[in-house]
Amino acid sequence: MASETWRVPVRIDFAGGTLDLWPIYAMLGGCLTVNAAVDLWIEIGISRQGPGHRLVSRDLGQDLAFEAWPREAPASLSWVWRVLDGSGAPPASVSVHSPVPQGSGLGVSSCLGVGLLGAALEEQAGIGLAAKVAFLRDLESLELQTPTGWQDYFPAALGGALVLHWDGPTPRWERLEPHPDLLAELVVFYTGKPHHSGLTNWEAYRRFIEGDVQTRQALIDIRGIAQDMALALPTDPATVAELLEREGQARMRMSPAVETDAMRAVRDRGRREGWYAGMKPCGAGGGGCCLLVVKPGQREAAEAALGQMGLPPLDLRITPKGLHRL
Repeated sequence: MASETWRVPVRIDFAGGTLDLWPIYAMLGGCLTVNAAVDLWIEIGISRQGPGHRLVSRDLGQDLAFEAWPREAPASLSWVWRVLDGSGAPPASVSVHSPVPQGSGLGVSSCLGVGLLGAALEEQAGIGLAAKVAFLRDLESLELQTPTGWQDYFPAALGGALVLHWDGPTPRWERLEPHPDLLAELVVFYTGKPHHSGLTNWEAYRRFIEGDVQTRQALIDIRGIAQDMALALPTDPATVAELLEREGQARMRMSPAVETDAMRAVRDRGRREGWYAGMKPCGAGGGGCCLLVVKPGQREAAEAALGQMGLPPLDLRITPKGLHRL
């Protein structure tokens, strides 16, 4: 097929972010992350035939054409170039469209990497998911010049809700079925402020390696929260809300910058009006999106309040689909 379109989901994370960074999980032991693919789709158009090469981002208004595949990363779309170059099979033309802004905390760049590598290597058998993920993780560290974790790639590739374990020679995963009531009470909103997960995680990483007691204890607490979240997600929405709140508080102990003014305003108003149950930032925090659980029957009131605050909820659901070709 000369031209094709691929779709890959972004993700939300319920608990255990930052624990997917080596050597944090190796030093702590028993670490896991709970996350899920959601139906905000990055679309990737691929043409395998044609003269020269072309890289297009519809969202950024970038359109780069080359007579031959460039040997070094261009000034723009460097992540797209890096993944395709690393695949060893760059197509003639690639067009990318994402409904989610960079800095959302929903793993856009990592999920895009899964889509680009999966599309480029479609016909190459024998390359397992763990190997692809390790390759992408290292490429993203090269791109960002900071340590990067594992968690974002798996829901993009597999779809659904997952618990990811970091305690073996390679990551392993189990599927979860979130409680139906939780899905009715789960709201994701954008704070209006982008974040940079590499920099936020780097601060926690650096302080952990340097032996900072407060950072280490916060990550130990997050490990316990993630273990409890894996049990609560299919069974107990009220406990999920409590665990989200506890993880958010643990992250603020690592850095007060994790919580923005918008997050504090949502918490204060939600508690005052009686619809707030628990919240944490998606990804490393400091901006981007937030995951909010509201009290039963209060979703409409919460969404109306968020809209009045200029923080309209995103229209998304957990999806069982990972990367696929249309």
